[in-house]
Amino acid sequence: MSKENPQLLDETDFDAIVLGTGLIESIVAGSLARAGKKVLHVDSNDHYGSNWSVFGFKEMLRWKQRIEQESEISYQENYKNNYRKVAFNVHEQPSTGSIPVELDADTDESLESAVRNKIKSLLSVEPSADKVLIEETINQEVKDIVSKHQDTTTIDLQPSVSRLNFLLSAMRASRAYNLDLTPKLLSCNGELVEILIQSGVGRYLEFKGVDDIGIFDNEQGRLDRVPSSKQDVFTNKGIPLIDKRKLMRFLTFAIDFDTNPEVLQGYNTHIIFFLAATKVGLERTQAFVRSMGRFNKGAFLCTLYGGGSEIAQAFCRVCAVYGGVYILSQQLTRFLIDENTGECKGIETKDGQKFNATWVVAGIDYLDERWIPSSNDYEKWISRSIVVTDKPLVSFGETDDMLCYSVLPPGSSAGNKDQPIFVLHQNHETMACPRNEYVTYLWKESSEGDRDELHKAIDLLLPEGNFRADISTHGHVKFSLLYEQRCRQVSLADSWQLPKNVIPCSDPTGSTSFEQAVVEATKIFYQCVPKDTPFMPPQPEDPEEDY
Repeated sequence: MSKENPQLLDETDFDAIVLGTGLIESIVAGSLARAGKKVLHVDSNDHYGSNWSVFGFKEMLRWKQRIEQESEISYQENYKNNYRKVAFNVHEQPSTGSIPVELDADTDESLESAVRNKIKSLLSVEPSADKVLIEETINQEVKDIVSKHQDTTTIDLQPSVSRLNFLLSAMRASRAYNLDLTPKLLSCNGELVEILIQSGVGRYLEFKGVDDIGIFDNEQGRLDRVPSSKQDVFTNKGIPLIDKRKLMRFLTFAIDFDTNPEVLQGYNTHIIFFLAATKVGLERTQAFVRSMGRFNKGAFLCTLYGGGSEIAQAFCRVCAVYGGVYILSQQLTRFLIDENTGECKGIETKDGQKFNATWVVAGIDYLDERWIPSSNDYEKWISRSIVVTDKPLVSFGETDDMLCYSVLPPGSSAGNKDQPIFVLHQNHETMACPRNEYVTYLWKESSEGDRDELHKAIDLLLPEGNFRADISTHGHVKFSLLYEQRCRQVSLADSWQLPKNVIPCSDPTGSTSFEQAVVEATKIFYQCVPKDTPFMPPQPEDPEEDY
């Protein structure tokens, strides 16, 4: 730090400046530092993760408020535009009582003031509570009440008080929630798992195996378990014996189809296409089968305390261990461009510091809008929902405490015609929520009417009640968040006008896997270093002692 100003850095020259702490950016930062490069890692947020963020309950409320607020800062405006149709609801729980509020005809008190005063008198706010956040939440509740009851003088406040009381309790337990904006799973035999093991980054993380996989059966109106092991196949009573043998023959074929291309000649081409559709289908089947049984009976792992954000922080830790410098809550004012070469020489931050680098790796939200193509050329939207309940939305009979990945395939009763709806069920064992609560993530590629499809999917999974009603019949839904998230994938075609030493990073995709992010991060790494440089090699010793 500078002696004159402890907030300023003495070091200003780096091999690489990385903007944003999303998963791709963080893997790049960690791998470059591990390769001996000087890395400056900057994030305009006060937390890690960028578009891969994981939030506690209070942080989620603040995030929602920031998304809805106007912003004069370029990065924050860009980030805000990555989310739309954000709807957060705390659901009313059943009650037999009522809390009336009446206007006194002898006073000049307004309806809004009467409602606010009555609600505040009924709530117990702890001295240590976030009073600003609570006040904003109460004000929004009051506005909603008044807008619906402008022509009445008597209002039942029981629904509002029940919601606010739960909200206060959830805020007190905020750290028990780890709500993931972009939930994904790790393939047990995937590239990311291999990197985490080989490099030692995995020591900073905790995982739990995915217990089961479910697929929605329209005829039965429920999720059915998908066999996840050879034993599951042969003990499943819903699959005829002859079909079990055919399935095992196909899975055996899929494991070796790429190492023995001639084996395809022994199969009817039409059958192969029917079962796997394309080579991509075979590759995915192969990856799934090879992952089964490696760490648990299933093929996937779930990161505790959140997914992409937690993994990103692990790579940031490696970057710091190997000399990387971190600055959070720092806004950028401009990129430094060489007028003669057109290359980016570095960045200038809002506090006036200038940093130089050979390479600049950046999340798209940090880029000059003149450098990126029209939104229609490279973006799509993912519809997502997070639902927290007091009952699990899936149960296969043995236990309710399960970690389960499910799919509502195209043509399901939810109304999704062309795209699947992916569902990830978690509980307190993944540190996603407090004990006796359950978190269910649902998402699909956006299309017209997709929010109704997610609503219908939740209705299909709820043990009882109607998600879209003001109150669930049996009060199972505690709170929910629905939103659409922008997904921009980098393809350096002619429409990109980037300086040649500025490398953009894609947004999270709607897939269930991290593999695409790993492939992109590896590619970026080799743009910045010689091709013979090892990517995240084994650590010669434990550097944690010096951290």
